[in-house]
Order: sequence, then C-alpha cells, then structure tokens
Amino acid sequence: MMQLLFNNAVFRTDPYPIGLAKPVFDEQSYRALVDSFPPDDLLLQHPFRNQSEGYHKFALNEKVRPYYTYLEQHPLWNAFFLSIKKAQFPEFIFNMLRSHGLTVAPSPKWTTRFEFAMMPADGGYIAPHTDIPSKAVTLVFSMLRPGDWNPTYGGGTDVLIPKDPRAVLESYKAPLEVFDKVSTYEYEPNQCVIFIKTDNSWHSVGPMVGKGSALMRRTLTLNIERA
Repeated sequence: MMQLLFNNAVFRTDPYPIGLAKPVFDEQSYRALVDSFPPDDLLLQHPFRNQSEGYHKFALNEKVRPYYTYLEQHPLWNAFFLSIKKAQFPEFIFNMLRSHGLTVAPSPKWTTRFEFAMMPADGGYIAPHTDIPSKAVTLVFSMLRPGDWNPTYGGGTDVLIPKDPRAVLESYKAPLEVFDKVSTYEYEPNQCVIFIKTDNSWHSVGPMVGKGSALMRRTLTLNIERA
C-alpha cells in the first residue's frame, strides 16, 4: 500500500479530538487515486439516504456489489482496500493518534471500511451528527485535483457545538440553527480530516451553494469501528 503521511498532522481537542493531515499521500499516488476515482454515473446509482433523512449524498460502499466489481477492475484501489483490511491498520492509526496524546477506548476487535462518496455542489449536505456509537475514528480524504473545486460553494467540514449544552439533540435531525460553528476544515486537495468519535463530536457539511453547478465534492471516507 502507498504510505499514508501523517507527519504534518495537527490536532485540537476542543470541542473534541479532530485534526488535519496535509499532504497525506505522495503526489504521484494521490494523482493516481484521483484519476481512478469511480465515475459520477456509478455513484449516482447509489443515493445514500434521501434528503429528509439528513443527507444529500451518493456513496459506493461495501453494501453494494458494484463496489467490489470496481475494486477488482482497479488494482490500485483493490490494494488500498486489502491493506486497510489488515489487522495492523487500526493499530497504525491508533499509534499515530497516541503520538499526539490522543487515545481511543479499547475494543476486542476492530473492523475497517471505506467508501467512495460525493455530494453535489448544488445543495449537497450532511446534517449535523456525531456518528454512530460503533465508530471510533473517521478519516475523510479529499479527492480532487487543484482547480477542480470552487471554494465559494462551501464543502468544508464544519466543527459544531450546541448553543445550549443541556439540549438533547438527535444526529441528522437537529437543525444547523441550534449549533455554533467553531471552525471549518476547507475542502482542499490531498488532505485528510481525522476525528475521534465522542458524545459531542458534532460536525456537518453544507448545504453547499453552487446553484446550477455540476461539480461534485468527492471524498474517500474511512472508518475504524468496533466489531
């Protein structure tokens, strides 16, 4: 597997452990991954959830057969898949986190998975959420060439905190208006946003404002989960 580069990662712990690594791939590997990212029409066949459930997003993942077919046809992505499935991969990530003073609650067994995802610049979004309890660490890799994206459309990962710390809020249901935006990790090439799942790891994307645009926000989302 091509090497993941976390030597430049910078983390914060307020309001929860989250950080950014950039660059995260060597330039040659990154270009090859972006060039072989699944075509839009393949992902468009797989709406992840409808907008009423907190998403306007498309994803190709382990739940559908075309995911495996695509991997079989693209050796670079298949090699990436096989490498993250190795038992050593979660420990590699945990060691990187420990080097920044961060730890993850132990589990008897870990699983790792990744999905190809995209959201339209015209209204794409993921509503505020903290991730499901089984998730321990999420890594979101941007998949775009320089100049592919118009930053005025948005597309960054927003770090959120509830305005009322006593409020009982439900992931994907709570409106953006009940949160303050602490910061934004902009959507830029060859970077990875990394965060540890906590009870207050609220984050969201969009809604993006590229009305009439055909651009897509493409990412690779990798999750380490408790089996």
